Amino acid sequence: MTDYRSASQLGEFKLCPERYRLHRIERVWERPAAWLPQGLAVHEAAEAWERSGRTMSLDEAHEVYRESYTKHTNRLCEETPRWDYWFSSGPYHGEADIERRHRLGLEQVTRYVHYYTVTAPQEVVWTTPAGDPAIELGFEINLDGVPVRGYLDQVTTCPARPTPWPRDLKTGNLPGDAFQLAVYAIALLLNYGISVTIGDYWMGRSGKPTLPYALTEWTVERVTEEFHQMDAAVRAGRFEPKPEPAKCRFCPVQASCAYAAA
Repeated sequence: MTDYRSASQLGEFKLCPERYRLHRIERVWERPAAWLPQGLAVHEAAEAWERSGRTMSLDEAHEVYRESYTKHTNRLCEETPRWDYWFSSGPYHGEADIERRHRLGLEQVTRYVHYYTVTAPQEVVWTTPAGDPAIELGFEINLDGVPVRGYLDQVTTCPARPTPWPRDLKTGNLPGDAFQLAVYAIALLLNYGISVTIGDYWMGRSGKPTLPYALTEWTVERVTEEFHQMDAAVRAGRFEPKPEPAKCRFCPVQASCAYAAA
């Protein structure tokens, strides 16, 4: 079986190789959190709204969110039915956070539809040469022997900026860097011949995208090197733990980790 890599795998490995091992290789129990179904459901509602040609009503988009949120929450509840085993979010514990995030996700779907119908209707989802809307667009690339696959949340374009660029939807905190966007830019280059120089994140909390991230320094060679270093370490079984209280506190596999600092 081919060992595919992804931007999320590399990000997790750089955060803590031992977390990667426990999560991706040992597949230990993961502590659930209400923000997980929230993120999945917002993505699914946005995708449904875009695939409708933006003709879906806000109420219909909300219903997609509700159904998705319920489905993913129920799945996590079946795996971990005890609320005290769930992550808390500030003062909100288990069941209370599930109820709260149901509302927060609906608000983010509302912001998404408002942004693209009122604030920036000129920004649209790019269409691939095959005629497919570039939302949750799957890709596979080969970086000098290391296969990488993933999904682009969106590829966006507008008259003022006709060259398409990758846009990732975030329902939580802003990522620390642009590596995820850089991988998507390389995928657009290798699969479609599009030379991308910028990318951004659409933030559900604010209801608008970030300022553009410059991606010109993330060349094919540099991204390839990042994946080769990670791939070599995984194949060699090098999983050095990087325990830090701030990281370990929200690590979903902390309960199985012998090095947890929190």
